[in-house]
Amino acid sequence: MQRRKLTASVSLEGRGLHSGQEARVVIEPGDELTLSIGGASPGGASPLPLSRLALEGGGRGSDLIFPDGRRVRTCEHVLSALTGLGIWGARLSVTGPEMPGLDGCALTAARRIMERSTPCDDGPSPLCPQTPLFVGDRSRFVVALPASSFHVTCVIDYDAKPIGTQILDYEGTEYLQMIAPARTFAMEEDVEALRAAGMALGGSLDNAILVKKNGVEAAGGLRFPDEFVRHKTLDLIGDLANLGRPLVAHVVAVRAGHALHLQLVDRLRALLREA
Repeated sequence: MQRRKLTASVSLEGRGLHSGQEARVVIEPGDELTLSIGGASPGGASPLPLSRLALEGGGRGSDLIFPDGRRVRTCEHVLSALTGLGIWGARLSVTGPEMPGLDGCALTAARRIMERSTPCDDGPSPLCPQTPLFVGDRSRFVVALPASSFHVTCVIDYDAKPIGTQILDYEGTEYLQMIAPARTFAMEEDVEALRAAGMALGGSLDNAILVKKNGVEAAGGLRFPDEFVRHKTLDLIGDLANLGRPLVAHVVAVRAGHALHLQLVDRLRALLREA
């Protein structure tokens, strides 16, 4: 995968997908991927490398948690835009409880980042696992296999007819065209419960796909016949960003989600600590 570096700051604003509250993230050039809440001013959390933040993926998104307990919710789309384009050095400062939801995918963020970045050869060295790493069970799992480049195979399986079983092989190129436009989605029967639990409050047909029993509702219709598995791949790339460096491996995700993605990241972080 080609690497890039930021040449100017990028500011993204909008409602959070889950909280529905206004949020903002400023992304500035840096030597590594770091995150802060409200900058380093009094009352804010000082910037920390992503690799040092705790992770939680049980709430329909990926939360990054600071040592003092404060967290930023739904980080996966913005992180996917950055690292999907090959950027491994950036300082992110978030105002609000979560990253802005924008278009429910990574397209807006990726386009802005492309405009303010250039190809480079710098950055952290990749992690190259020499043995398979497995998390999950027989029905749902993620495994990182030794490989010579970054490669994702993602498999999803839903009872809903509009989705069914979808498989995507992605070899780490053409992120902007293949992955970034794929939007998040929710089952119609789950929406009421999600909102009662304080989630999906910023979701709408402008930034998400609503899946019904025999069809979908989405602005402009589906962008790809397999948009669902492409979005799951987008999420996986964003979750793997929390390693803090590129991964050279073949990652196979079968009926997985954020919790399993982040379990794999924890295993990969352990490899780095042992090195």
